[in-house]
Amino acid sequence: MPALGNFVTSVTREKFFPSVVDNVFDGIPLFMRLRDKARPWSGGYRLNIPTEVSTRTAGGSFSGFDTLSTNQENVRVNFTVDPSEYYWTVAISGIQKALNKGPEAVVDLLAAEFEGTGRALRNALAEDLFGDGTGNSSKAINGLVYQIDDATDVVTFQGLSRNTYTNLRATRTAQSGALSFTNLATDYDASQIGADSPTLGVTTPAVWSIIERLTTPVQNMEIGRAYAKLAPAGGTSGIALNYGVNAITYRGVPIISDDQCTSGNLFLLNENHLNLYLIDQDPLLADSSKEGFAWTGWKKSSNQNAIVGQLLFAGQLVGDSPRTMSRRTGITS
Repeated sequence: MPALGNFVTSVTREKFFPSVVDNVFDGIPLFMRLRDKARPWSGGYRLNIPTEVSTRTAGGSFSGFDTLSTNQENVRVNFTVDPSEYYWTVAISGIQKALNKGPEAVVDLLAAEFEGTGRALRNALAEDLFGDGTGNSSKAINGLVYQIDDATDVVTFQGLSRNTYTNLRATRTAQSGALSFTNLATDYDASQIGADSPTLGVTTPAVWSIIERLTTPVQNMEIGRAYAKLAPAGGTSGIALNYGVNAITYRGVPIISDDQCTSGNLFLLNENHLNLYLIDQDPLLADSSKEGFAWTGWKKSSNQNAIVGQLLFAGQLVGDSPRTMSRRTGITS
C-alpha cells in the first residue's frame, strides 16, 4: 500500500498479526487447551456430522437355528453446525501516521493499536466461549452453556431437539448447600461411560478457591529457608512457610479457572467429544490466515483520512456427546 509502504505492510503481516493470534489463544485458558487438537473446517457453509442417537438392538446371544435379525437399524442422524465469525477493526488516522515518523515510531504506533484491538477480540471470544450461542442474534460461538445443558436453557442442540433425543442432554445440577467432594464425584460419575470419562474441569476463580479449601486437610506445607528479603532484620536466613496450591486435579482431571467462566458454575468437560473447528480465510480476501484468524490487510478509507484493517476469526465449538459432560450451577460456598 503506497500510503504506508512495504515496510509497514510486511511488519504487520510478519510480526503483529501472528503475535495477536498467539495472545488471543494464550489469554483464554480453555481456548488454548482446545487449540492443541483443533480441527480444520471441511465441507461447505455448514458441517453435517452423523451421530448415533439411539441404542442398537439387532443383536445378542442366540442358539443353534434361532432366527437372526437382518434388519438395518436407523440410529444415526446429522448434526448441522453453522460457523461463527468475529472481527475487530484496527484503524490509523492520517494525522497519527504523519506525527509518527520513521520506522521505529510507526512500529510503536502499530504495536499499541494491535495490542488494544487484539485484547478486545480476545475478550469477546472469551466471553462467548462460555455462553449459550444466542449473543448478537445467535451469531456468537456455541459456548459451554450451549454445549452442556439438559434442555433447561438450550433445547435445540446443533439442529436436534434434546427433548426428542434425550441422550443429547448433559447432566446439569443446581448446587444445594456448600460444595463437597461428594458433589464432584456425582458429576464425574454421571459423565463417565466406561473408560470414557471427563478430561478437564473449568470454573471461576472464586469456585476454584472453594475447591482449594476442600483440599486443605490434605495439602502439604513446604518449610524451608526464607528469601533474604523476608528474613529478620539484619539476618540472612529464616523459616519460610509455603501454603496453598496453584494446580488442582480431581481423579486425575485438571481443574482450571477462567475469569470469563459463568458465575457459580463448574463444568466437567470430555475433550474427546468437544472440538474447536477453525476456518482459514481465502487468500484472495485476507492478507494472512492462521488457525482460524485472518488479517484483511490495510485498506485506505474511501471517505476518511485514515487506513483500516480487520482482524477476523471464523470457526465453531462442536460437541458430539453432551451426555459425557456435566455442569453444576449456583456454587457460592
